[in-house]
Amino acid sequence: MTLGRTRFPRLFSPIDLGPCRLAHRVVIPGHSMALSHFEPGVSDRYRAYLVARASGGAALVGIESAPVHETSQSFSAANVFDDAAVPSLRRAADEIHRAGSKVSIILWHGGHNVPHRGPAGYALAPSPIPGFRMRETPRVMTRADIAEIVEAYGAAARRCRAAGIDVLEVQTATDYLLGHFLSHRINWREDDYGGSLENRARIVREVLTAVRAEAGPGIAVGVRTSIAHLIPRDPDDYGHQDSLAAMQHLEAHHLIDYVSLITGSAWASGQGIPPLGRPRALLAEQAKRFKSSLTVPVTLAGRIRTPAEAEAVLAAGQADIVAMARPWIAEPEWMNKVAEGREDEIRPCVSCNQGCLGFVSRGLPGTCVLHPGAGREVFERAAPRPASRPKRIAVIGGGPAGLESARLAALAHHQVTLYEASDALGGQLRLAAAAPHRGEMALAIDWWRRELERLQVRVVLGHRVTPAERLAADRVVWAIGGEVAQTQVWRSRPYLRAGIPGAARLPHGRDVMGGNARVRGHVLVIDEEGGWPAISLIETLLARPDVTHVTVATVEATLGGPEIDFTQEGPLVRGRLKDPRLTLLSSTLIAAVEGDHVRVEDGGPRLGPFEAIVLATGVAARPIPDGALAVGDCFAPRTIYAAVNDAARIVAKL
Repeated sequence: MTLGRTRFPRLFSPIDLGPCRLAHRVVIPGHSMALSHFEPGVSDRYRAYLVARASGGAALVGIESAPVHETSQSFSAANVFDDAAVPSLRRAADEIHRAGSKVSIILWHGGHNVPHRGPAGYALAPSPIPGFRMRETPRVMTRADIAEIVEAYGAAARRCRAAGIDVLEVQTATDYLLGHFLSHRINWREDDYGGSLENRARIVREVLTAVRAEAGPGIAVGVRTSIAHLIPRDPDDYGHQDSLAAMQHLEAHHLIDYVSLITGSAWASGQGIPPLGRPRALLAEQAKRFKSSLTVPVTLAGRIRTPAEAEAVLAAGQADIVAMARPWIAEPEWMNKVAEGREDEIRPCVSCNQGCLGFVSRGLPGTCVLHPGAGREVFERAAPRPASRPKRIAVIGGGPAGLESARLAALAHHQVTLYEASDALGGQLRLAAAAPHRGEMALAIDWWRRELERLQVRVVLGHRVTPAERLAADRVVWAIGGEVAQTQVWRSRPYLRAGIPGAARLPHGRDVMGGNARVRGHVLVIDEEGGWPAISLIETLLARPDVTHVTVATVEATLGGPEIDFTQEGPLVRGRLKDPRLTLLSSTLIAAVEGDHVRVEDGGPRLGPFEAIVLATGVAARPIPDGALAVGDCFAPRTIYAAVNDAARIVAKL
């Protein structure tokens, strides 16, 4: 979490946080480097990430959820149940303090959301309910277990005090251990830790009492909690009235200095870290009820992206502090740029969840697709070094790879000209942004356009550069993107070198979305690419009045999977696609296209007739001059992250 040091009144009276009302929650990026080192505390990589945000204007930088007990151990977090974590925590706190910020940490136990494959060999919970994602049946806690966990929280607080931590936040959100106890729906206990709110909150009171006793008077102690758990189809879900009552209960016992609000649980994918397509500031009105009912400060998170949105939440009395995570992953200088009147220079977060959440879901260090240097601060400079001998650089192509190459080359003091064959910048990202529910992706293009103008990059639109063309440049960077192909067919059927028989002349989804191919009536989509290219194509077709029905034959078991599940967008997307005009044929391979019909593999039926058949089968690299500097899909077809990351790699060679 990061609180801006400028513009906003002083809060959090137990300690001096400086002028602050803007917060950044650091949850995931960079720290998974510890996976390879089994470090008990904050890795060098994660510390550098945190310090960069402190240097970027933060008043309070928050360390991710830290396990307080070995039954919640994580190899990608600061395990504060271990004294060995203290030295690295102290180094992180000292460096953050020197950068002008305070530091907080979340004291956490995952409860039934922790796999039994950890060191303890079992998960703990108040009731025998398996974790939704981990599917682990936990050990039901005994009184001795409860006492041990309470003591562990106190010991963790003592270690954090020794490390110089300024704020301790006890995690009661979602169905983690303490949130599990608070919920009348999933706490089935019949002893004095279950039943009434007084009983369900007993362990939380005991934990906060132990934490306060060990923290001492100079450290603020708060809680993070869920407004609702949002268990699907639950008629009596733990909702905002239950959550507010629990927070009022803790406040009445004088145990908390603030409340930090999120929403959701493991049952509610895409709620806690709301993706693209969800409303901005989506919890603001619910948070206002907490603020008007509590006397302690209320912090709000959830799809608040811009200074104007943050100011609006504060002005409307919906929260005292606005918490941000992903915007600061994308832009470590967020608050400095606001304070200096450079808001237009803020690299936007578009809530795509692809680099932050998506990478971590794959077991990779979290980052940002628009800022691949996030989480790599220990290895890389934030900006390229000024060139000792500036050159004339021509960048061919105005997609993400070309835009970022031009930006970084200009930052290195090269003289840059960017050539784009079409009449607009953005490349494949422009197609994505034109799809329904994906318009915010265009914010990245707008930012690049402003940056190129600020850095005096000459942009030439409508000029298709050929390999034979002689340009007035010392070096040429090729960023011409990929071309539609059937490459993803080879993933499951490498023997179909020429692609699906009969499909060679069919239009591809990118042609349809870009307006280069028109389709109407009943359309068949042959999907072997999956992910967002397929989803965006389908939603684009369904939005067109001349398309009467869409049938999708996909090789995947679930449409868009697993990509949209890594980013927790699956429930949101599948909800939108409950359309009577859509027929889904999952785990289906098309053997051949036969005119307006298709034949299914393994003796399946012949389907059709269709008025149009469209391929969603990927892209291939384009030919480029031998020995040329190449970035993005013309180098190797991959993702927007790869395209932007390529730019940093190639500019270092100029």
